[in-house]
Amino acid sequence: MTDGTGRRTPEWFARRTAAEPAWTGQPLWAWGPPGRRPRPLPARPGPYQPVPAWVTALLGFTDDRTGRPRALVTSYAGARVVLDLSDGGLVGAVDERAHARASATTRIDGEQLVVSGAGAGYLQVSDLDSGRSRWRQWCGDVRSLATVTLAGRPFAVLTGGSPHLEIWSLGADRGARLHTLRTGSERISVLAATEAGEAAVLAVGTSTGRVSLWRLEPTPAGDDVRVEPLGEYGFEVSGLVTVLGFADWHGRPILLGAAGRVARAWDLPAGRPLGPAFAAHTGQVNSVLAGRLGERTVLWSGDDATVRAWLPETGRQLGEAFRYPYEAAPTRTIGVEIGGRPMLVTGDGAGLVWVWDPERPYPFRRDLPSGDQDLPSSDRDLLSGGRGDRAPDSLGVSGYRLAVASPAGQPVLLAALPGHPVRGFEPATGAEVELPPHGVPDGSTLVPGEHPVLAGIGPDHVELWDPATGDRIGPVPLGRNRPGHPGTALPDAAGDSGPVGPVGAGLLGPVGTGLLGPVGTGLLGPVGTGLVDGRRVLLVADGTALVRVDVATGRLDRSPTGHSGRIRGLALGELAGVPVGLTAAEDDTVRLWHLDAWGSSGRTVLDGHGGAAYAVTTATVHGRGLVFGAGRNGQVRCVDVTDLVRSKRAGRLGDVEPDAGGESDGPAAPVADELPPEPVVVLTATRPVRSLAVVRAGRTDWLVAADGSTLRWQPVGEPGTPGQTIEVGAPVTDLVALPGVLVVAAGDGLLGYRPPPDRTG
Repeated sequence: MTDGTGRRTPEWFARRTAAEPAWTGQPLWAWGPPGRRPRPLPARPGPYQPVPAWVTALLGFTDDRTGRPRALVTSYAGARVVLDLSDGGLVGAVDERAHARASATTRIDGEQLVVSGAGAGYLQVSDLDSGRSRWRQWCGDVRSLATVTLAGRPFAVLTGGSPHLEIWSLGADRGARLHTLRTGSERISVLAATEAGEAAVLAVGTSTGRVSLWRLEPTPAGDDVRVEPLGEYGFEVSGLVTVLGFADWHGRPILLGAAGRVARAWDLPAGRPLGPAFAAHTGQVNSVLAGRLGERTVLWSGDDATVRAWLPETGRQLGEAFRYPYEAAPTRTIGVEIGGRPMLVTGDGAGLVWVWDPERPYPFRRDLPSGDQDLPSSDRDLLSGGRGDRAPDSLGVSGYRLAVASPAGQPVLLAALPGHPVRGFEPATGAEVELPPHGVPDGSTLVPGEHPVLAGIGPDHVELWDPATGDRIGPVPLGRNRPGHPGTALPDAAGDSGPVGPVGAGLLGPVGTGLLGPVGTGLLGPVGTGLVDGRRVLLVADGTALVRVDVATGRLDRSPTGHSGRIRGLALGELAGVPVGLTAAEDDTVRLWHLDAWGSSGRTVLDGHGGAAYAVTTATVHGRGLVFGAGRNGQVRCVDVTDLVRSKRAGRLGDVEPDAGGESDGPAAPVADELPPEPVVVLTATRPVRSLAVVRAGRTDWLVAADGSTLRWQPVGEPGTPGQTIEVGAPVTDLVALPGVLVVAAGDGLLGYRPPPDRTG
């Protein structure tokens, strides 16, 4: 695939998504007690990852043909794309053989085009959509660039960092240098320009904290430009001027600028500062712009950790800083209007672009400062945020636990609240359905998995029922060691077997207070169920170890090796035709277990979750078996384990093989030609991720991650394509995917969502 110039581009650069129908993110249905059900909010765009590395420049503009807000995004690696800010569609990739350092848009012969300057010394004009280069001219090194239109003719002013400016005509004559102007003895660091009637005002920032103003006006013939000085401003610091820009402040033109950690505004007609400098930032300021916060007109400025609102007349901050929790720091912030609302767009060091509303500032965090008397009550409410959306601990979850059963071949959603009967719901409508009679006590526990069961806890056993049929599966004896029940001997970590303990003190702990929880209080640890060779098994997390229970015989088998930290998440599934279990633990790892070869050790397939892994899930996408893990740092990592699972089935992986007596000599060496799978980061949330699910829409698989009260949607296997973010207004406790529907347990209720439209057409 080429970009229109014959140059081959990545497929995801050329993909067009702007024409897709908008997805509002409104739920299909909501269920919960009146006044306490989750509060569904509309989807917000992004974040998007349109460029592969550090965002060095963001340029916002409105497309003349469509009226849609767009941004030109430039990365440190040289990639430049046009991003539709309404839906995240990649409109086009701008051709730039040499890395662009500065860009602007202008109209040439009635057509909206991109003007850019490169460190390699070229001035270039390119199409917005195709990225095709119209013309290129050698001009020397370009570090900052601004465009103006005078007497209907487009001009560019640029600098390479020396004390000199160059003025170029951008007409259909393929560009021509008109003037070279020396502005002083100091090196120029940044330029900005604004049109003022028939003339234009140019601001020039230097390496020593000085800002000079220049008037540009056309000659009578309109084919040349006259330049004259207007005055000079200065910062209190003598450092490099990093930001310059023009804005309107209550009907008056102002100049905005930053040097080091200081930002300020100047009243242009009066020729003096609008107020004191703003010096609350803790890092170098990289953005200054005018915008709104609620009903207040404010200035926004950003550094590498925060974005702050302040008033230029007082130089005082309005509310607390919007803090960025992700490790890749913000690099640029601009203001746009989307759907009639003022929004902020922030690029960061990972190539991500976030579109966010200060009233719902995800991914930014905010806290109201104590004793702030300058804020009116409306702004105080606006900035207070914090609806208690701290995600609950995965142990002792108090919200609904979800699973899917299939009575009469139709999927039914099962939802269990500790201490209450299990309820059934029709997935597409949220209507309650009657479950088969089964006589399970109210204190029963829903055990999720590929084949969920309902568990009622007895003093020395667990009674199991099939929720799909209402049939009693039978008791699983978990009491003390008795003859005839080999499974009641639980191997310890060293491989030896010993009695489980007195009646009720095995997996149940003291009567009804062990891994399956006190009667009526639900799960204390991750538990799952599935089928292995047609036999139903339970997987139970016992601290750092994993125990497999054969439901038919009651046999308990502890895994030969365990995690070095407590298990926090568990999933069962079938990958490449092999039944597997997966565990996420506080030792920062996700392990893969072969359920049909329980004597084998678990294989670590993922790590790097910031010190602890909390959630894990599996999916088969385009025939490949994928494992997704997430945890403390909010990164969702994915690994393809298809070949690993197949090699295990073929006997090529040398794991622990127990002898006839149930003992092992330890793990054998792995086969030399087997390489560990290479993980990739699929998405990054800003809080610990505790729930994951993969839901299919047509031929597109969507990964959904829950961090706190926020759902992050990302198409699997489509790098660079836009995701979606939804806030549900209550902490998310569980997710479950059904065909074409994602069900979310949040707070005291449930929400059913249809995935975004199929992206494959």
